[in-house]
Amino acid sequence: MDASMDFIIQATEKVYAHFHSPCMTSPFPGVSTIRSDSFFFRNGALMLRRLFLVTFVIEITIFIVLSSLYYHSALLYSSLSSERSVVYSSSLFGMVLEIFPHNLLVATIEFVPVVGPLLFGLSTAITSLTVASEGFFLYHTSGFIVLLSLIIVPHTWLELPSYAVACSTSIYLIYLLYRREMLRAKGMKVLFMYLFVVLELVVAAVFESSEILLSYNVLYVLLMWIPAVPIFVSLIMLYRHINSDEYSPKRSASA
Repeated sequence: MDASMDFIIQATEKVYAHFHSPCMTSPFPGVSTIRSDSFFFRNGALMLRRLFLVTFVIEITIFIVLSSLYYHSALLYSSLSSERSVVYSSSLFGMVLEIFPHNLLVATIEFVPVVGPLLFGLSTAITSLTVASEGFFLYHTSGFIVLLSLIIVPHTWLELPSYAVACSTSIYLIYLLYRREMLRAKGMKVLFMYLFVVLELVVAAVFESSEILLSYNVLYVLLMWIPAVPIFVSLIMLYRHINSDEYSPKRSASA
């Protein structure tokens, strides 16, 4: 009986150690606090950048798996065709005004705690199945081939990460609401992340619109990577700057 109780206390203490600062005292007398870091936590604080990486990997995995399925929905394909007919008939500026508000609405909802991650999973799954349906109806091939055609264009690597940023920040906000003492200190990071996503989606909409106008020549579309690369680097540096509090000078090399 005593051995079982000790085991429960030790297990509970490990969970406690992940969610509380190492400088806090243990709630169990006689049991020392676990002070080691984990992949998601450093010095008792959740690392948003690690949360984003995992969320982004999950997003890409969902796209690869579901788009590769032999799935076809006439409703999804019809909806996609209708949206494209509206967007493709516009000018460059008109395309941006069609694409950006829609994507921003989705990302904004994904910032909402609890609701955001659910929408993220649902929208990622529906988009993946839409890609699969497009492959079946339009190209008579696997949706994975269509996905590959999206992977080689710049706007995909701007748009998809923005949704992962929104979802991971939503989870991070839940953590801050739980750790109320950190909300005041870290709350501005959530606001900066939202502004970061707004910026990223604006750039993504401009690139996507440009790619559509240049789609008559694949080479021209691929040349869009020339301006895209420095923009990617700048956005990565900005993201790291917003998360600069998560980089310890002594251990940044192992982050």
